[in-house]
Amino acid sequence: MHPLYGQQDRKQLERQKQENLAKIKEAERILKQTASKKKNSLGQLQALNQQIRSQESLIRTYRSNIILLDNEINESQSLVKALEHDLEQLKQEYAEMIYQANKSQNNYGTLYFLFSAPSLRQLVMRAKYLRQYTKSRQDQAKEIQLVQAEIKEQIALTDQTRSEQRKLLAQQELQNKGLITSRKQHDQLVKQLSLKEKDLQQDLKKRKQAIGRLDRMIAEVIRLEMEKSKNSSGKFQLTPDGARLSSNFQGNQKRLTWPVARGFISSKFGLQPHPVLKGVKIENPGVDIQTQQNEVVRAVFDGEVSKIASIPGMNGIVIIIQHGEYRTVYANLSRSLVRMGDKVKTKDPIGEVFTDSDGVSEVQFQVWKNFNKLDPLAWLQPK
Repeated sequence: MHPLYGQQDRKQLERQKQENLAKIKEAERILKQTASKKKNSLGQLQALNQQIRSQESLIRTYRSNIILLDNEINESQSLVKALEHDLEQLKQEYAEMIYQANKSQNNYGTLYFLFSAPSLRQLVMRAKYLRQYTKSRQDQAKEIQLVQAEIKEQIALTDQTRSEQRKLLAQQELQNKGLITSRKQHDQLVKQLSLKEKDLQQDLKKRKQAIGRLDRMIAEVIRLEMEKSKNSSGKFQLTPDGARLSSNFQGNQKRLTWPVARGFISSKFGLQPHPVLKGVKIENPGVDIQTQQNEVVRAVFDGEVSKIASIPGMNGIVIIIQHGEYRTVYANLSRSLVRMGDKVKTKDPIGEVFTDSDGVSEVQFQVWKNFNKLDPLAWLQPK
């Protein structure tokens, strides 16, 4: 492996390590907030799941880093062996040169070798040869010194790499212990939540009804907006500003900012398995992002606030922002920081996340294109 590639790989693994450590700390903070309510909740389980995923990812990063360091050590040791072989050859060649010089080139022999030349031209050539022979011996001695220095440097690098490897192994062992503890907590929490199956089924039913009301409300908002935008022939048509905004929104796929600065995806888009109830699936029209209490909710892109409403059965309020033919939906907000008709820019604060009685702070985020629901993770920048 070329040293530069090794350095690049190690830098990338270091970035991954720091990202995973940050995710673990974030999950721990959110977990503490939910656990402080002394209730066993799905939000607590989801935060624990996120912590486990991040710990597993961090352990994989440690393992990759250790393998990379192990390869570097093996390569350094192979290089040292090759250099030691070269050094032995150089020493043998140098010893032979010294032996030949001592045998034939004492002061008298050197003068005889020069002045016994049959011509002046031959004398000059012999003098030149002696200078070159002396220089080659000096060069050979320097090369031996350089190889010796390189061997010493490689041995020092190998020792340093071994030290790094031992530290990573210790950190991995620490994470392994933490992961075992997290998994035990997870299994215990799932067991406790399973005893509340009737309550979970009832909550699931209420959520489904609330999501249905939200869907109908969004569809009605879109219908009314499209009705207003009809041209003289009765067809829906965006204004030039709306068309430009729509194009810009579409061009920022996979680059949209997150609606909250901190948090993790607790439930993905589409049909998802229930975290506790076996065989039960939940249809999610967007993504749920679990975050911290009082977290500010932000607009993910430039647009206009087209609706602020409350949905029966759903916590807090809902804000809809129009981006041409696209719309983003922010549900489970404790309060709004904007009014209908307000123009907003990317990352503008629009509200605060709602925290329920279980201590769970979670925002529901959706992306629509006209009447079609889209997977928000296909639009948000990777995290």
